[in-house]
Amino acid sequence: MLTHIKALTFGGFFAALASLALPVVPAAASGPDTISYTVVPNDTLYDIARRYLVSDESALRVQRFNAVRNPRRLSIDRTLLIPRELLRHQPVELRVAAFSGPVAIGGNAPIIGSILSEGAIVETGRNGFISFAGGFGGRISLPSNTTARLIKARRYVLGDTLDVDFAVSRGRANATSPALEGQDRLRMRTPVAVTAVRGTQFRVAYDPETGDSSLTEVTEGEVQVAAGGQERAAPAGFGVSSSASGVSEPEELLPSPEFRDPGAVQTSETLNFAIEPVAGAAGYRVQLARDAGFLDVVTEQMINTEAATIPSIENGRYFVRARSISQSGLEGSSESYSFLRKRVGVAAAAGSSPDYDGFNFSWIPEGGENASFAFQMWLEADSGTLLVDEIGLDTRQVILTDLAPGKYVWRVAASETDPQEGLIKVWGPAQTLIVSQ
Repeated sequence: MLTHIKALTFGGFFAALASLALPVVPAAASGPDTISYTVVPNDTLYDIARRYLVSDESALRVQRFNAVRNPRRLSIDRTLLIPRELLRHQPVELRVAAFSGPVAIGGNAPIIGSILSEGAIVETGRNGFISFAGGFGGRISLPSNTTARLIKARRYVLGDTLDVDFAVSRGRANATSPALEGQDRLRMRTPVAVTAVRGTQFRVAYDPETGDSSLTEVTEGEVQVAAGGQERAAPAGFGVSSSASGVSEPEELLPSPEFRDPGAVQTSETLNFAIEPVAGAAGYRVQLARDAGFLDVVTEQMINTEAATIPSIENGRYFVRARSISQSGLEGSSESYSFLRKRVGVAAAAGSSPDYDGFNFSWIPEGGENASFAFQMWLEADSGTLLVDEIGLDTRQVILTDLAPGKYVWRVAASETDPQEGLIKVWGPAQTLIVSQ
């Protein structure tokens, strides 16, 4: 019978349907997995099925779902609830916008501009990051140590309705959504909670190793979080914890930490950032990115002090931000700061000069390719008087002769000019030289 029905036209299909004397099924409450349709004059279930449904069987399910007795006679302004899975749709593109470090999509390395398909699993390793830009104007970013799967990314023909559904099974996800219209939906879920938005910025987190709970943090707009049979709203500046027992009361997020001199040029081998302590913080997440929106994250570090030391990165303009982590694990708000990474420095040493009756002070530049150098020397007992003060050197050594006995202090600087920062000058550590009789 089912095979025969599939071959019928819509009119024949519903005629056969009427002959089956189907039992009436009560209409379900409008929920997140249905889209409502309001009947207009001259509508029949045949017309609705032709325009919006994926198959004849789908039309049968809609009739039963809404207890429609006569598919040819529908009351004007009646609301029909249609399960989303039965609706015709077009894919919504989620393209790889940026990534760095160990990242895999379906076990393969990502490609900039490639489209994330429904069902694809995305994994980021330690210091791995990836961001997706959506054709609907939103974006989704996954930081390090995260596993997530795209469940849906589609637009239904009915109402041109957006439906994006992302599942995080481990780690964190950051989402930005434009203002949604009508019955548009963007959801982020974990194994214990579902977070739905209407146009906002929020984050979700889930760590199966630390307990069966999920975190939602809202930085803009408002979200609805459902878990354990409960649903609760979380406004901007608040977060909630969810578990199988329900959703917690909203907790105010900690304020953005302030950096000490965040715009300082980072010239040393490692990058060093110091932040002012935030009351109530158990730790901090510090992130570096190539863009102010942190779509292209380079690295991050979790710290439980107010100092972060980041391994060396390439020269360039970067952005840094930090979030305070509360005792409950919720991460607070953040502000981004621009800084220049310009590796400039020298490694210097002193030795005797075999060709002269004196000493050879030599150095090797560290990082700067177009650096010039400066050399200074003074007696330790008279630090206010420079015996040697050479600037603009393009050589990598200085030979001094006829030094009187005494204890000398000397140092070397490397200098480079940046188009925006101007002259950048970095002195190496001061060293001592004892000249005896």
